[in-house]
Amino acid sequence: MTIVKNLIIFVSLIIKIVSSEDTVESLENVINKAVQDSLNYVVPTDARRYKPKNTTIKDYGSYDFVIIGGGTTGSVIASRLSEEKNFTVLVLEAGEFANDGVLKIPKYAFTGWRSDYNWGFKSIPQTTACLGVVNNQCVYPRGRGVGGTTLMNGLIYDRGSPEIYNIYARHVGDDSWSYDNILKYFKKSENFHWTNPKAPVDLDYHGKGGLLDVQQQVPDIRLNELFLQANRELGIPIKDYNGREHLGGTIVQIYTRNGRRLDAGTAFVKPFLNRRNLKVLTSSYVTKIVFNERKVAESVIFTNRGNIYRVKASKEVILSAGSVSSPQILMLSGIGPRKHLKKLGIKVLEDLEVGTKFLDQPGTKNFMFTSTYPSSTQTLKQQIQDFLNGTGILTSATISQGDSFLRMLYKNRGLSDLEVICDLGSPGELDVKTVGWKNETYQELWGKNKLAVSFSLRHLYPISVGTIRLKSSDPYDYPLIDPNYLSDEKNEDIEVLYQGLQLVFRLAETPAFRKINMTYASGPLSACKEHPFKSKKYWYCFLRQVSLTAAHPVATCSMGRSRHSGAVVDSELRVFGVKGLRVADASVLPKLIDGHTAVPCIMIGEKISDTIKKRYTRRG
Repeated sequence: MTIVKNLIIFVSLIIKIVSSEDTVESLENVINKAVQDSLNYVVPTDARRYKPKNTTIKDYGSYDFVIIGGGTTGSVIASRLSEEKNFTVLVLEAGEFANDGVLKIPKYAFTGWRSDYNWGFKSIPQTTACLGVVNNQCVYPRGRGVGGTTLMNGLIYDRGSPEIYNIYARHVGDDSWSYDNILKYFKKSENFHWTNPKAPVDLDYHGKGGLLDVQQQVPDIRLNELFLQANRELGIPIKDYNGREHLGGTIVQIYTRNGRRLDAGTAFVKPFLNRRNLKVLTSSYVTKIVFNERKVAESVIFTNRGNIYRVKASKEVILSAGSVSSPQILMLSGIGPRKHLKKLGIKVLEDLEVGTKFLDQPGTKNFMFTSTYPSSTQTLKQQIQDFLNGTGILTSATISQGDSFLRMLYKNRGLSDLEVICDLGSPGELDVKTVGWKNETYQELWGKNKLAVSFSLRHLYPISVGTIRLKSSDPYDYPLIDPNYLSDEKNEDIEVLYQGLQLVFRLAETPAFRKINMTYASGPLSACKEHPFKSKKYWYCFLRQVSLTAAHPVATCSMGRSRHSGAVVDSELRVFGVKGLRVADASVLPKLIDGHTAVPCIMIGEKISDTIKKRYTRRG
């Protein structure tokens, strides 16, 4: 009864709080325009839009803390540091604040991948993955705006396995990174609502009263029930994956408020913009961190609306530009691999392995099955009406919310290595443009299937290692991203995904899914025609064709005990060899989270804010 009562209260609040300015007609226009704009969008290939017309450097004053990047972690740090009235905080963000348009509608926020809210990065051409994409270049979505990639991601609230944090603690020799010690930071930021009584939840591991609302989609759909029952029939337990254990089948938790996307900027920054000691300067592109003769980070050079400025940091510069841009800015500032910097004519300040270890999760989307599962008869107008009441399919990035975190190959690591997401639907024109599928790949796999039960796979803990390198010493050139997916010599990474495909076939054959007569929908892929259809060699070839990024990169500014181990920052995220500079974002994580990265990034922001506060408030 308590759960049902709380659900009624929560939904009633949703109905009261929804903006009176939104109507079915206005949101229908917003959606249609956003889809068309996204289809027509020209994706940038560099950052020259930020190049100043006036090259005379102007003074922008001094702040105690200058935060480079108002993304997921940067938003949290800005919010928490500005709680101290004696601190002055400046956030330099290249993008803008998200408006209340289509990005707030979870189901359509992927239109943001082809908009000014995405940097538009692509990998260099790959040889072992992304082969079904134009030029073999994986698209690499990275958020550009206050809130970062939480502006346009899949919204899944996922901390990863407790054990991964114990691994971090041992790796850096600092027990403050153990799960028992960082759980309080996850709970601090969270405001959990148990909106689906059927979803497994362990309330002891969730927070209440934080700035980030977390819930399950309302209402639940039958496909979730079928997916969880199929998991049970294969012996997979059903659990709260953010509880004591990460492994098992589940209904995902998502960070939405009133059915709307709750990006980090909206949750942590917007409510506090009236603080006199906090300034968020958008359209600000950082080109360099400047150090004095004692190697203290004393100022930051940035452009803003045609001009170039220098702002001083009296206490610290905090670099929070993400796993792609943080290493780029460090290297442009003279901190990075000596050989690489000298080759580009950049004066070397510190020889550190910046960008040398780039870890990310490969996966595949839309492994599709036809079925007798009924299609929705709702019109877009009806879906929008539900959305205005905080319910329905528009309130989630995926129609279904079934998910499993599994251990396939690495049985002794205590971590999950495979994620299986169950959804409904098939790629359309916008998906083709967003990912950049080759036409023949799209037509052969998905062109004839408009409605299907689909599965997405992610290898959560691969061993293949890539790099981030500068293209040139020009700060307006995009960096060279080489994820190097599925490249390990023993084929362990692709084997995990292959075993995932076999698991999906077993799920389809369970009594639960036989109720809807699931049948694999796609025929042979011509790029793999030399292999017998559905043979192991065929599936290996298939996976190299359809593999994509999960967009959860880490380790490019890795945390560790010393620079001699290849680390860039210590356990308090201070850059080795210099003073007054920290890096705080996913780039500091030395190993992959066996899950999604947005929520760990929020935790990093909470943790490092406490560390900084303790240091400077102790001084008085």
